[in-house]
Order: sequence, then C-alpha cells, then structure tokens
Amino acid sequence: MVPPRFPNFVPRGSVREYQVQLKEKLSLIFQPDEVEIEWAAMADERTLYSPRLDTAVGPFATHKIYIDEYDQLIRAHQPLLLQLFNMHRANLRAHNQPDDHFDFERLCTRNLNARCFLAFEIENNVSRKHLMGGAINAAALGRIGLAIAWNQEKLRAFIRMRSYLLFLAQVGKNTFDPSNLLILSKEQVMEAINANLI
Repeated sequence: MVPPRFPNFVPRGSVREYQVQLKEKLSLIFQPDEVEIEWAAMADERTLYSPRLDTAVGPFATHKIYIDEYDQLIRAHQPLLLQLFNMHRANLRAHNQPDDHFDFERLCTRNLNARCFLAFEIENNVSRKHLMGGAINAAALGRIGLAIAWNQEKLRAFIRMRSYLLFLAQVGKNTFDPSNLLILSKEQVMEAINANLI
C-alpha cells in the first residue's frame, strides 16, 4: 500500500492543527500507538508536577527504563535524526552561534533515563519564561527533545535561551544542559519528516 503524500509546507493554522498533522506523519514512521498528543509525562506520579508534551513518541518509560529500545530507534531512524540535527546546527550558524557545542552522538546519548524517545514542544504565543519551561521539559523528558518555533521570533528566542544556558555553565553557575535539545522551525520539522516517510 502506498502511503499518503503530504505537502512539504505547513498551512497557516493553529498549534492544535499542527499537532494533529505531526501525529499523523510520525505515525507513518513510528508505531502509531507510540505517538501521542498532549502526553502527560508524570500522570502516574500523584505527588509530582506532570508536564504535558505537545507531542511525544514512545515507548513511554512510565514503569521501566527503555535505554536499549531508544538506542535501537536511534539506529533505525538515524537519517531522520541526522537531518534534524543538521537543520538545528544550520539555525545556530544563521544566528551567529557556535554549532560545535556537541556532536550527534552526544545528542543521542545525553538523556539515557528519558520518559519518551522524542519530546516535542511547539511554542507560538507564549512568554519567554514559558518558552524556556517548554524547552527544558522537552530536553528533560525525551531522549531527544525538539523545541519547535512557530515563527522566526520564537526561533531567535529559543536560540538566545540556549546561549544563555550555555553561558551559565561556562561561568560556573547552576544551569540546565541543552545537549539533547534541537531548535527547529515548524517548517523544518515537517520537511525532515516528509523526506523520511516510508
């Protein structure tokens, strides 16, 4: 059976429409029952805050750790992940930021005890504090986190936030390591997924 064809562009619309489109496409690449919208990462932990990822790809590590399974997914989907990684590096260079903070292997091995394989946070009309919280949740919960900027303003804000976190580490302050976080536009994510549809 020939898979459905999707356009390379993302039509103007809501974040929710984008989430649905993202879920549909990711379900053609990964196991459909392992792709969720608004996934509550800590729903089974009653005493903890439970962030909701805009979109997530499992398996979902709520009762066990999936280090080996995530390693297998990285090998199976390396072309897609490499394309996303290279787009991220291009975004850094386009904003006069160094792109050599980490390599592809570090991206894939930074967060071994992740709650899911891919964690997507899509940011549109949010404050910078909310934007930083979304990026941190994506990186903390996913083996690979993806901070998806709805427009160029949000892309710049994500990149500046990343630079700030790296600066804090460089001067010995407490900080969060963004080594497993990719910063991409909504169009770049769809372009990479379309190029890797089976």
